[in-house]
Amino acid sequence: MQEFNNWGVLYSSIVFFETVLNGHIKVRSFRRSQDILFRITCTNGNKMNVLLVNEYTLGLAAVLRVLQEFSNAEYIVTCGNWNAYTREAKEYGIQHNIGIFVIDEFLGALHYAKPKKYVQKDEDGKPQYRYRAA
Repeated sequence: MQEFNNWGVLYSSIVFFETVLNGHIKVRSFRRSQDILFRITCTNGNKMNVLLVNEYTLGLAAVLRVLQEFSNAEYIVTCGNWNAYTREAKEYGIQHNIGIFVIDEFLGALHYAKPKKYVQKDEDGKPQYRYRAA
């Protein structure tokens, strides 16, 4: 199968992401460019540039590569629920106003006025992050 991006994101993952965006109550519309870059318009009028990647462990090096290749990316979403990110990557994102999420976190973040600040919480209200060592 021919690849259209340099990030190993399969077409099936792209179609899945498009399907969940189409069905998300907070998404008004979106368009895809450069195969894996999504410009999403939310129902509250917010617009966001989201890059879909498929990194088993999204580390700081990959985040920096994204920002070099896609300078307008505001969010980086790794597309598998089995995927995760390193503490370094998440902290870099927080410090530089880049949303770093696994896909289900991102879908939850869409419900918030400031999605980059969204954090999933456990039943006791404690933050849960998808950290994994590189």
